This record gives sequence, C-alpha cells and structure tokens, in this order.
Amino acid sequence: MKVINVELAVKPGQQTAYEAFIDKLVQGSRNEAGNVSYDHFKKLGSDTDYEIIEHWQDANAVAFHNDTPHFQAFLSGVGDFLTADPVIIRMDYNE
Repeated sequence: MKVINVELAVKPGQQTAYEAFIDKLVQGSRNEAGNVSYDHFKKLGSDTDYEIIEHWQDANAVAFHNDTPHFQAFLSGVGDFLTADPVIIRMDYNE
C-alpha cells in the first residue's frame, strides 16, 4: 500500500475558498479505483494548517490518480491558496 501525507499552509482569510477548492479533489479521489482512503483535515489548534492523508492500493493507483483531471486542477490552482510549498511525505505500508 502507498501512503501519502501532504501538509498545506493556507493564507489567512482564504480558508473558506480553499476548503471549497480542495473538496473537489477529495471527492474525486475517493471515487477512484485503487483508492483505499482519502481524507482532508484541519490541524488542531490552527486556523490555516491542513493535511491530506491518502492510502492507495499500489503505485499504479497513484500513477492513475496523478493523471486525473481533479488532481491536475489541484496542482494548477492550489498555489493560489498557500503561504509555502506543500510538504509531501510518501511511504510504503506492507501488512
């Protein structure tokens, strides 16, 4: 299984617009074949720090995801909402 965590620091005052923007990515990703789970969280104690936690069946599922229209829209638009580049942590999980 592939696990990806993405930390996102959103510009103050942009949270509502960001949450509407990111919802399209979350909903589209959850419906993909090969997706085990795809969740978006606001960090406790912060108004502007968020995290995406993704679980995928395998590398092929991640590769498919990376080519989807909703992921490409995320890549092209997310920078408008952020104060810094996303921090991405990729892991393998074997049961």
